Amino acid sequence: MRVLFIGNSHTYANGLPFQVRAMIDHARGPGACQAWLSAPGGQPLTWHGVEPTTTMTVRYQPWDAIVLQQVTHPFAGYARLLGDYERLAPHLELSGARIVLFMTWCKKGEADRQPAIDAAFTRLADEQGLTLAPVSRAWHAALAGRPDIDLYQPDGGHASAAGSYLAACVFFGVLTGLPPADLPAKIAVAGDTLADLPPADAADLQRFAREALSVGK
Repeated sequence: MRVLFIGNSHTYANGLPFQVRAMIDHARGPGACQAWLSAPGGQPLTWHGVEPTTTMTVRYQPWDAIVLQQVTHPFAGYARLLGDYERLAPHLELSGARIVLFMTWCKKGEADRQPAIDAAFTRLADEQGLTLAPVSRAWHAALAGRPDIDLYQPDGGHASAAGSYLAACVFFGVLTGLPPADLPAKIAVAGDTLADLPPADAADLQRFAREALSVGK
């Protein structure tokens, strides 16, 4: 499975694409997943739509799935999300890949803004025939069910290692169709530790991801 992640720092924080790769390799065997990313800090999808290093990567390499992550801190609304997606859409269509929309979380203490984000991402996925990765759904379930696990970095926007691990569990389920369960609590790549959670915390985050993925099924 070849997966390209397009986004910004919310994509590359804690090596999220490589946490996903490690989980898939754990479940399916070494080399089962290859992950790449185009994710410069602070950039929206509209930037990627005119950036040759992104568009050529999308079009000139074979991909099974392409994950899209849009700026949501602050979130500019559905019209901006749709417009930015449409900048990339011609390249995505030529790729022939399955397109996965990364439904992200709101900033810490701004839970009242999450419904607007979720509604816009769900609408775009429905209207454009995209696959929705309901990370925010799992995120808020984890905040409610295990408030002792801090999903945020100190800036209150980016994910902590635990937050990225939770997101990776959701992507694991979306990309493989398998329930995120019995995944490693520690993920290290090339000598760098990307996540190292107590087994009980990892198990609970996997459960929140499974529950989020089961909604509507």
